[in-house]
Amino acid sequence: MQIEKIYTTKVWADEIFYNSQTIADVTFTAPAGTVFAAGATILGTATVAVVSTEPHVDLITGTVTADVEFMVQEELTAQVGAAPDPLVDFPLEYAFRFSETLSFQKLTFPPGTTDTNLQIQVFRFTGTVTIDDIVMEEDASEGSFTNIVNTMTKLKVTEDIQAFVTLGSQPYVQTSDVVVPD
Repeated sequence: MQIEKIYTTKVWADEIFYNSQTIADVTFTAPAGTVFAAGATILGTATVAVVSTEPHVDLITGTVTADVEFMVQEELTAQVGAAPDPLVDFPLEYAFRFSETLSFQKLTFPPGTTDTNLQIQVFRFTGTVTIDDIVMEEDASEGSFTNIVNTMTKLKVTEDIQAFVTLGSQPYVQTSDVVVPD
């Protein structure tokens, strides 16, 4: 059997984290001369993304955490009346970032282990944004809303390692002598 040295990525753990971030009382002002009518609301789209991840290992307890930074970009439209009106409705572009420290429950390293070679990979991600508590009172030009961001993030703790592997090992490969009948 041959032994070969390889460079590969070892997965130490993967876990799914559910988070919610609420930003209350986001205020906005309509352009000069614009006031809200009955039925005014907010419509639009939102993009949620993971911007960065950073692993940490507690040197005393060996617990592993990940600092994850999220970004939310919203392209909203304040609909001034009950029906859309492109001449009066106005855009609300809104972006913000927030960070969460996520603790891995299924992974603990021996005390004294450092995070030098560890990486955090985002394996799967979903994010949703809900605009709630919309206040756009009739004949007013200022409004507010609450932003609720929900995320599901599957993270992997990985490490690039060198290892030796045996080529042609059991059970899938077998080497034997060839039999030649007389």
